Amino acid sequence: MKKTIRSLLLFIVILAQSQAFGFSSPLSIAIIPPLQFPTADFSVTGVRASVIYGRHRDVYGFDVGVIGNITEQEFVGIGLAGGFNLTKGNTTALVQAAGVANINTNKTDIVGLQVAGLMNMNDAASSVTGIQLAVANVAPHTVVRGFQLGVYNRALKVYGIQVGLVNRVDNLYGLQIGLANFHHKGTFVVSPILNFGF
Repeated sequence: MKKTIRSLLLFIVILAQSQAFGFSSPLSIAIIPPLQFPTADFSVTGVRASVIYGRHRDVYGFDVGVIGNITEQEFVGIGLAGGFNLTKGNTTALVQAAGVANINTNKTDIVGLQVAGLMNMNDAASSVTGIQLAVANVAPHTVVRGFQLGVYNRALKVYGIQVGLVNRVDNLYGLQIGLANFHHKGTFVVSPILNFGF
């Protein structure tokens, strides 16, 4: 019995120290914070699986949430959520997919696919190399190399194609196809149906 109590106390001391120094865990299981293991101040290097949503300091690897995923600092990997992915730090992803929204408030680099049922929002200087797909792609500081597809598309630069009802870009090196196309630094600042820039 004493050995079990000592082991338990040692485990608690190690856990407390690891939280103080920001240790990492290869696996996280979350129902909703604070009902998650490990706690929110841990980094997850491996897999985070969230029944409702999880919240951790950093996530490196595979992140799946039934409702959502919240990362306070850095996310690197593949993020899938039934509702939302929210990253407050830097994001580097092969796939970022959400049933409702992907929200990135800091530098974002997507190499592959960023897809959401309603909105992709990249607030800081970012890049998407591949496909960005949502009803609204709100990315005023993002360089898109590939395709931006949605009802409303906004980007800083597009090297490729924007397809939507309303397309807005500062610099276009390709095509815009939509009801209203805005190319702020282009020959045709506003153009219905088709606009281009080289």
